[in-house]
Amino acid sequence: MAGGVTSSHEAALGVKVHLLLACAAAVSAAAPAFAQSPATSVATVKPLEIRMVIVTAFEIGEDVGDKAAEYQAWATVMPEVLPFPAGFRHLRYDPKKQALLIMTGIGTNRAAASTMALGLDPRFDLTHAYWLVAAIAGANPHTATVGSAAWIGDLVDTDYGYGVDPREAPKGWTTGMFPRDRTAPYQGKPGDTQYNLYPLNKGLRDWAFTLTKTVKLPDTPVLQQIRAGYAASPAAAKPPSVLVGDEATGQTFWHGTLLNDHAERWVAYWTGRPNSFVMTGMEDTGIANALTMLGRLGKADPARLMMLRTGSNFTTQPAGGDAAGSLIGELKGLSALQPSLDAAFAVGGTVVNEITGNWGRYRDTIPGAAVGAAAK
Repeated sequence: MAGGVTSSHEAALGVKVHLLLACAAAVSAAAPAFAQSPATSVATVKPLEIRMVIVTAFEIGEDVGDKAAEYQAWATVMPEVLPFPAGFRHLRYDPKKQALLIMTGIGTNRAAASTMALGLDPRFDLTHAYWLVAAIAGANPHTATVGSAAWIGDLVDTDYGYGVDPREAPKGWTTGMFPRDRTAPYQGKPGDTQYNLYPLNKGLRDWAFTLTKTVKLPDTPVLQQIRAGYAASPAAAKPPSVLVGDEATGQTFWHGTLLNDHAERWVAYWTGRPNSFVMTGMEDTGIANALTMLGRLGKADPARLMMLRTGSNFTTQPAGGDAAGSLIGELKGLSALQPSLDAAFAVGGTVVNEITGNWGRYRDTIPGAAVGAAAK
């Protein structure tokens, strides 16, 4: 295989060598007298070229064999366990596909730190790697349904800005949140977008959607029961499917009709696209920021980032319900967790297999460039 290992045994051996040399290099830095020793040189060891990094946010228990979260389905098919002391869980590695699996931890800050730590890890060459975030999300019932999989075009940060308690907001305001360079919510056109708008490579996004749009996602009795409470929304009432849209992302797991109304307007304000908000997330601006910085260092290519979010719950309460009660119920066990995990693995796995299995085609050329130019 180009630039990689040829067997699981060689992969494990290569990682052990890298760890030993990394320790030796640390000793060398602390004690210059060791610097001339050939044993401390890391220049002779070629990093493992990685084709795909699969990014998940959390796991419930073990890697495999118990109640599953995002990490587990991928870990089941990735045989090698690699230590990752700077992270929140060890990595998994598939030497055949030359793919890495990381669990970043929940939230923007942990995701940013974990992504940066992996990007700076000397064991890996990530300069041509594609990054696939395969994670669950809240589905906006006005545009998506539970169990669906959405390829994201733009990330909109919901944390950054100015805010007052809405009970102290001026008359006529529907939220206490407003942009940092404005004096009211949704005022005028966005000025400085660097803190709130994170455009992804829409050419790559649209290529991934085209590749996966016919993937059949199962419609289970559980999903049908959940959808029954949202019958007034045509999008929510549909069976799960693959779609495209934008994401509202931030540290808080929010829920309820009023907050959802704000998220819809907030996303539309920053992207200029009404009705494009399909999913919520908690990590993605951290990941995107870290990859941007790694790109400046020549360690990664942020244009190779793909966001796939799958609906594990709705972002609002069902008809006749209250927001707090609905949220508390979801916190006890996300209503569509397993279907959303299955969707992430089925849809994301299609892209992983295509890219890693045809590396000669995709190593130096990002797919979807022509589509992306038309989609701007």
